[in-house]
Amino acid sequence: MKVMLAIIVGVFGGFISGVALSSFIGIVGFMLLNEPIGIKYLPYFTAVLGAILVPLWSNKG
Repeated sequence: MKVMLAIIVGVFGGFISGVALSSFIGIVGFMLLNEPIGIKYLPYFTAVLGAILVPLWSNKG
């Protein structure tokens, strides 16, 4: 149960941080290159990464 909760928190946290990171990359790219740049599907990649890393970190403590 604890691991499942960590996976869910990792997915939500990773997705939110991916959206924020994608927006930041787009803004910086627009300021420097005058066109928005970004990584396609970045929030989904960070959600998967969060779902893997958060349970690993929670088991270490």
